[in-house]
Amino acid sequence: MKNKFFAKTARALFAAALMAAFFACALSSCKKSASLYPEYFQLSNGLSVFVRPDHKVPLAYIEIAVRAGGVTQRRDNAGIFHLYEHMMFKGNSLCKDSVAFQKELSKMGVDDWNGTTGEHCVNYFFTIPSEDLKRGMEFWSAAIREPLLDEKEFEDEKKVVISEIQAQYNSPGTILASFFNKTIFPNAPWQLDPSGAVKTVQDATLEELKSIKEKYYVPNNAALFVGGDVDAKEVKKLAQEIFGDWQKGSFDFNSECAVQESAPFSQTKFFVFPNEQVSPQIAQAMVYYRGADADFDRDSTYPLDVFTDYINDPSSIFATRLWDDKELKIISGDYVGGGYSTRRRTGLIHFSATMLEPESALPLRVKKFYDDIAQDIIKDFAEQKSVVGKKKLLQMKRSRADRQIIAAENFESLLSDARGWWTLCDKDYYYSRAKKMAAVNDGQIAAALQKYVIGKNAFVVVVVNPTVYKNLKAQFDEQGFDEITKKRAFWFESGNKNDGKPKIE
Repeated sequence: MKNKFFAKTARALFAAALMAAFFACALSSCKKSASLYPEYFQLSNGLSVFVRPDHKVPLAYIEIAVRAGGVTQRRDNAGIFHLYEHMMFKGNSLCKDSVAFQKELSKMGVDDWNGTTGEHCVNYFFTIPSEDLKRGMEFWSAAIREPLLDEKEFEDEKKVVISEIQAQYNSPGTILASFFNKTIFPNAPWQLDPSGAVKTVQDATLEELKSIKEKYYVPNNAALFVGGDVDAKEVKKLAQEIFGDWQKGSFDFNSECAVQESAPFSQTKFFVFPNEQVSPQIAQAMVYYRGADADFDRDSTYPLDVFTDYINDPSSIFATRLWDDKELKIISGDYVGGGYSTRRRTGLIHFSATMLEPESALPLRVKKFYDDIAQDIIKDFAEQKSVVGKKKLLQMKRSRADRQIIAAENFESLLSDARGWWTLCDKDYYYSRAKKMAAVNDGQIAAALQKYVIGKNAFVVVVVNPTVYKNLKAQFDEQGFDEITKKRAFWFESGNKNDGKPKIE
C-alpha cells in the first residue's frame, strides 16, 4: 500500500512537473515570439517610435524616417526631396556647417552613417556607442527639425545631386526601369523616380526646400527607430524629452499618392531591350502584371507574397513545368523565378527566366514563355485551386518563420525591416503580417492569381545583347516587339506624353 501510494504520488508529481514544463515552454515561446518585433509607442504629436533592446554589444542604432520621397513628388518638383536629403548633412542648430556636422559624428565614434531618398521614404541613420544614446537622438532631432539650409551649400549641393542623376542616365538598369515605370504607371511615373529631373534640381529654390520641410517633415509623418544596448523606458523618456515639442502638422500622406492604373494596357505589350551588359549566350525574359495595392486590397497581398516563395523554388511545379518545356531552352529550374512586390499603390507581380541560344527563334520563345504562364500554368493553378499543396505550404511557412527568427538576431536589420513596412503600409501591417501569411491557404493564392493574372494584360520584355538584337531585329519586328531605347525611357524628356496631373484619390 505504501509503495503504491508513493508510486501514485510520484506519477502525480511527474505529471505536474511535465505540465509546468509545458506551460513554461509555451510561455518561453510566447516571449520568443514577441521578441521578434520591436516595441512600439507613439508620442502625442504623432511621432511613431520603435524600440528593440539588445544588450549583446554596447552599441545603439538610431534612425529617423519620414514618409516622403518619390510618392510625395509632383511632376514639377521631382528630385527636390533628394536634394533636401543632401542638405540635411550641411549643418543645423547644433552644427554650424557641414564640417561641424562631420566633427560631431566623429566625436560620437560614428563610422557608418547615411541618408537615403527612396520611392516611399527619406531616412537617416547611424550606429553609435550606447552611452551616447541621448546625444545621438538630439543630433538627429536637430538635423531633421532645424537644418540651416545655407545658400552657398545649397548651390554647391545642387551640382552633386545633378551629377548623381546624370550618372544614372546611361545605366541600362535605370533606362529599363524608367521606361517600365513610365509605361505601366502612366498617371504619375515621377512618383517612382526619387532621383528626379536635372532641370528641376537646377531651378530649385531654398523656399521650395523650406516648404517641403514644413509640410512633410512633421512628427505625424515620421518615425524614430532605436535599437541595441538601450532600455525601452529610457528611450521613451528621451523621445518625449527631445521630440515631444515637435509641432504636429496637418499633412495627410494618403492624399499625396497618385492612384495608378490597375489595368494600364488594352492588350499585352511586348518589348525588347538591347543591353551590352548581357552575354550573347543568354537572354532574360520577364512578364509583369499589375498586382494588389496595399492601400486598396490588403487581403490579397499576403497570398501573393507566399506565392513568391513558391515560384522561386527550383523544385516547384511552376519552375519544373517551364524548365521541362525544352522549346524554351531555359538553363535550369534555378533560372526560373519571379515574385510579388508589396506596394501602397504600385503593386507588381512578375515572372522571369533565363534562356540559352538567344539567336534561335527568340521572339517566338518569349511569346511561348508568356503563353505557358498566362494560358497554362497559372490558369491551372487558379482553376484547380491547388497551387502549392498543404505539405509544401507548411514547409514554406516553417522556412519563412525560421528566416524571421534569424533576421531578428540583428537589431539593425530588424528595425530596418520595421521601417520598410511602416513606410510601405503602416505599423499594423508590419505587426500582423507574419500571422496573416501563416494563415494563407491554397484557395487564397488561387483567388489572388485569378484576380490579378488570369485574363489580364501584361508587360513582357526580353533583355538581350545588342548583337543578338541586331541579328534578330526583323524577327522581333515581325512578332510585334517594340524596342526600348534611352531616348524613350524617361518621363521628363520632351515628346513623352506623361504630362497630365496624377489622379488623386
